[in-house]
Amino acid sequence: MNDEEFDTFEVSEPSVLEPEKPSIPETKGETVAERKYLCITIVDHNPIIDGTGEQSYVNIRVPVALAEAGLAMIPKGKLVGIEPEVIVEMIEEGANGELINIKEEKKSISIRIE
Repeated sequence: MNDEEFDTFEVSEPSVLEPEKPSIPETKGETVAERKYLCITIVDHNPIIDGTGEQSYVNIRVPVALAEAGLAMIPKGKLVGIEPEVIVEMIEEGANGELINIKEEKKSISIRIE
């Protein structure tokens, strides 16, 4: 083989500069510290399939800007009596912290803004 057929290149030493941190784009004038998330946790000790001891667990964390989409991800029947539109309305009005905390014998629902 002939050396003329191959391209050559030089390898340089790695840079001692600190790696760049990925920047998170700001949206609607918000800073990173002002961003909030809708957190939904549902633990249902009722069996998923009758005759089994299986429980279902839902844990969703989405930016508040995607609250409607996050609420749409929850399986039907898991929010029992809680209207997703009311939660979205509370968020639009600036609600913060724990919005809903329901603890029953076989089911618990926690909806909060972090």
